[in-house]
Amino acid sequence: MNDPSDLHRLSRRRHAATAQFHRWFQLYERPRDAERVERQLRLFADGFEITTADGGRITTRDAYREGITAYGPEERHAHHVRHLTITEIDRHRLRLDAEVRYERLDASGRATGATIAYEGELIGSVDFEPLFTTLKMTVVDRLAEAAFTDAYPANRALSVIHRFLSLVEAPDLGGNAYDEFLGKDAELDLVLGTATITSREELARWLAESSHRVAAGTSRHTVEAFHVAADHDGLYTVGIDLDWNGATAAGEPVAARLRYDWTLHDTGERFCRLVRSRNEPLSPAPRIPLA
Repeated sequence: MNDPSDLHRLSRRRHAATAQFHRWFQLYERPRDAERVERQLRLFADGFEITTADGGRITTRDAYREGITAYGPEERHAHHVRHLTITEIDRHRLRLDAEVRYERLDASGRATGATIAYEGELIGSVDFEPLFTTLKMTVVDRLAEAAFTDAYPANRALSVIHRFLSLVEAPDLGGNAYDEFLGKDAELDLVLGTATITSREELARWLAESSHRVAAGTSRHTVEAFHVAADHDGLYTVGIDLDWNGATAAGEPVAARLRYDWTLHDTGERFCRLVRSRNEPLSPAPRIPLA
């Protein structure tokens, strides 16, 4: 698969599926309510099958709603994704394979852990949010004692990052596609490439310019490094190193490596909201301006 359009399609699909996978964990990592459960169920296609780590099988939304009550509100859970691959089965289906370090903190303060292997399939959807048709969990090993580290900020941030990348790789979608995870215009303070963006109108302009500067169907990003810190008032400070590859409008291959620093505001919605972004070039330096 060396054709730029194939690489671009697979990159977008991988980012979209990765965003969905990180969203899956979030219900378990914070107190539940009915809306968050229904949000979770919208990750699945009309026909689906979940195989739990203890061998249980869930095939209906009502069964999932009932099963989730087994998780006591006094427990805490963390899911650290150690390895994740997304591959194409065909143009309509994706396969997901992952290894996750799971940690549980019970009401007494005792922490246990396990390594869990995930296997899944997803199908495409009209809004480019692939939906799970299967998700199977298998325990690889267990730890009677473990340290507990909250994974919710990381899973929240990574779902936004990969959702953003799945969209920015197709700039012709326009600014409306980003509305759900952007802060209000009055609080936007974004630098993307060399462009300063303080409103949705400016974002739409930047995307339009990008769609003329970069050949359609060539842009793709790889997350090379990531860290997140939870600050006060629901703010997350996020660092990302991105490798970017594409082609100019004339067809010349181009590449860049950038380090982004983001501030996300967690409002409890489907996605955190991006309110601030800064970046700096890393080696190798960009061969063309990215804004």
